[in-house]
Amino acid sequence: MNNQNPTQQVARRFVTQELAHIEIYGKGGKILTRMGNLSASGAFFEVLSPNFSVKKGDIARVTINLRSLNRVHVVDCEVVWSKGLGVGVQFLKREELQDKLTNMLFSNQSN
Repeated sequence: MNNQNPTQQVARRFVTQELAHIEIYGKGGKILTRMGNLSASGAFFEVLSPNFSVKKGDIARVTINLRSLNRVHVVDCEVVWSKGLGVGVQFLKREELQDKLTNMLFSNQSN
């Protein structure tokens, strides 16, 4: 999905301090993070494991421990920006995830 509209949609953000793990597809290990804010379309995470790097374009699965609800929520996402220990992600629908992982697989095979 390619949005050619230069205006950026901004979803309402909710401040939170929930712990989460990020797992980058194609890499091993879990990255411990703290979710700083959450919206319907994405989230901001502060990396607490500085020995791991997250970069723009990474496709990931995030596991969020919702302590206040006594639930665990798992969501797939794409890293849309990364600066220092801060990471911004956009949530992906199942079809988007499949497309991105397929593209990633084929681009790796051609290298």
